[in-house]
Amino acid sequence: MADKMNRRAFLGMTAAGAAGIVLGDLLGKDQGAVPNAAEMTASKANAADETISFYGTHQTGVVTPAQNFANVAAFDITTENVQELKELMQHWTEMAATLMAGKPLAAEPQEGKFPPTDTGEQIGLDTGKLTITFAVGASLFEKEGVDRFGLRSRKPSGLTEMPIFHKDSLQDQLTHGDILIQACSDDPVICFHAIRNLAKAARGVAHLRWQQTGQLGVKAQGTKRNLFGFKDGTNNPALTDEAFMKNNVWADSGDGASWFAGGTYMVVRRIQMRIETWDQQTYSDQEEIIGRQKVSGAPLDGQKEMDQPNFEGDSEGKFTPLDSHIRLSNPRTGENSERERILRRGYNFMENLDSVGRLNAGLLFVCFNRNIQTQFESIQKRLTNPKLPDQMLAYTDTTGGGYFAVLPGVPSKGSFLGQSLFA
Repeated sequence: MADKMNRRAFLGMTAAGAAGIVLGDLLGKDQGAVPNAAEMTASKANAADETISFYGTHQTGVVTPAQNFANVAAFDITTENVQELKELMQHWTEMAATLMAGKPLAAEPQEGKFPPTDTGEQIGLDTGKLTITFAVGASLFEKEGVDRFGLRSRKPSGLTEMPIFHKDSLQDQLTHGDILIQACSDDPVICFHAIRNLAKAARGVAHLRWQQTGQLGVKAQGTKRNLFGFKDGTNNPALTDEAFMKNNVWADSGDGASWFAGGTYMVVRRIQMRIETWDQQTYSDQEEIIGRQKVSGAPLDGQKEMDQPNFEGDSEGKFTPLDSHIRLSNPRTGENSERERILRRGYNFMENLDSVGRLNAGLLFVCFNRNIQTQFESIQKRLTNPKLPDQMLAYTDTTGGGYFAVLPGVPSKGSFLGQSLFA
């Protein structure tokens, strides 16, 4: 199989297209002195050249501060041989560690009759803090009732296929997948290069099912905004809140599969925004739909972005509607709401026009949680309850995505992705 994989690594790749999406993350503000131009230039150069280690207890790209660009790609496994699947994961592990370190995939350019190992479009570029995150879908363990690789008994109990919620318009070619790879960087070419070369190396064992790219506004400070113009991520937990991550994000050995300890569940939702319809709404109507003030990001009954809404109205009678997005997504009911909270990490996507001439733009909603059913699904069912649905559903259309289990981290060189799964 090693020889077989080496040969595959030289083969070309047929790229798959699609759309990408984003959710804005809350970024901390620098309270230090304003640097001069020379210091800013040096700082930007150092930041661009910063590399993140692939190895650790947890994978990167979960609690890593969000980079400006993302490329999320789902793969279908085409082999029926579990050994080939295992060797693919070993090969991908070596490649991901090399790519994140900013090194070429080949020691030197190849000459001769074989295509180059490294496609080369990243030459001369910094890594942009590249992270590559690997996750597996429920179909890797069982598909149409078939235990494909003898792994059915090892499927984490919380990993299911993403259902169709009220108002969803899921397209098969943009949904689900056996393996998902998320590449994030401050340079979109670096993201593309990572996915392209990982897909090329998998030829004959796996092929791309769908791919989506996304971006954040390149802005040094403050909460990012979504394409509706509102701040997105205000209530996201601090990435340094280890207690929250332990309780709400990272799985432990008692969460349905002992091998999954150190992993997390990932939800991806490709949400197309009805931009033209949204743009016809009045300023005040937009604020009531979201439940926040558009410029400041403050709740309707608050003054500042970080004010916690009480949903009872303020002295001027500003009231947060019962069917507003923030009220349904987090009703602030104490312990129950805290238990539901998720870690969001999404991106905006902006692409051409759709089939009927509307702007093809929206949000790639990405979140991580320890328990999909009691966290994400509990929130989503409230948002999509036909009796009192989220007002924002009238302006969005979810067309793709899926549920995935992010594999535990690779502790050190010599180990590989999913090693505990295959043990």
